[in-house]
Amino acid sequence: MTSRSTPKVPDTHPAPQSLAQLRAVSEAHRLDAAVDALVGEWQSVIPALDEDVRAIAARIARIDDRLRAATAAVLKASGLSDNEFRLLAGLMRIGAPYRAAPTDLAGRYVPVTSGGLTGLARRLEQRGLIRRVSHASDQRSMLIELTPEGIALAERTIAQFTHAEQGLMGGLSEADRKRCNAILRKLLHSIEAALP
Repeated sequence: MTSRSTPKVPDTHPAPQSLAQLRAVSEAHRLDAAVDALVGEWQSVIPALDEDVRAIAARIARIDDRLRAATAAVLKASGLSDNEFRLLAGLMRIGAPYRAAPTDLAGRYVPVTSGGLTGLARRLEQRGLIRRVSHASDQRSMLIELTPEGIALAERTIAQFTHAEQGLMGGLSEADRKRCNAILRKLLHSIEAALP
């Protein structure tokens, strides 16, 4: 009696994944299912709904929520409100000597009026993070300048922001990030052009 060998079938199953990888895949499926369910619910109410547009809006809202939560945690740890951080970061972005007129900061770096900026600056000054200095060419005007303590806190907080953002987007390759930026740039232009 001759023995017949069973032909070997190539293994088409992927190699076992780590528990962390399995959890990540499971979470991705859960998030996709949640967006699909949301779109389906809207579709039952509005039959002519563009599913892709609704799904994009839902994902952007979720991304915004997650980014805001991560940055809020950074601000809380730094003891800063959003506008306080914007003022410190705005002065950092202006560059050394980290000094500007309140009118230059209001609106561009901090979404408040110059009157609203006065109270904000007063709180940061009381904490020793900024100081008011006379304008070199106009003694009637005051400038806002970061103190060494303000510079140190701004640098730490900016580094923590960067770390939080990179952590949230760590699953994207460099090529993914470039494609994502290109699509988001196009989307932003489309949205801005559609606004009245």
